[in-house]
Amino acid sequence: MKAANRRCKQCRKKVPAESAFVTQLRAFCSFECLQQFTKSEQGRKTIAKSSLADIRERKKRLLTRSDHLKLAQAAFNAYIRFRDRDDACISCGNWILADQPGGGWDAGHYRSTGSAQHLRVGGITAALNCHKQCVKCNRFLNGNVAEYRRGLIKKIGLDLVEKIEADQDGRNYTSEDLQRITQIYRKRKKIHEQIMKKKQ
Repeated sequence: MKAANRRCKQCRKKVPAESAFVTQLRAFCSFECLQQFTKSEQGRKTIAKSSLADIRERKKRLLTRSDHLKLAQAAFNAYIRFRDRDDACISCGNWILADQPGGGWDAGHYRSTGSAQHLRVGGITAALNCHKQCVKCNRFLNGNVAEYRRGLIKKIGLDLVEKIEADQDGRNYTSEDLQRITQIYRKRKKIHEQIMKKKQ
């Protein structure tokens, strides 16, 4: 059931719904009221807000599966770095500062994303496969895999390491799956940050 009357956004006068001048902004009693509204400060803000939302929606529709995979990977990596923020590098055990050569932190995968695409993002096994690793070990020493395995066994145990190594189940994520993974890891990181702030 449609409303019998619409209220003009500019002059606030009620007009019958069938004679109201309706735009994507709001309903107006006449074209003159619409023009006055678009020239007003509130009208400019409303137009800017609706156009920004429209642009965001259009950009979202243009994203490919590859773009969604990059966003999911970024959210996943940010969560892993935050989760392991109090740990040293999983491979070398060092605490390297960002301003030192090879400094900073990566979310390093035990089984690389090239050889095990299905462990790249999402799932419990993917979270177990990825830990905080210094840039030196991850990028310059090709993951420092032998030391990574030793550190991983200390951290999660041999049974889980063997489970990661045996995991060959291929997972084909759709764009919708990747969007959901992005949302999940962003939310997880946000929740952990809020918990940390409450503890302080």
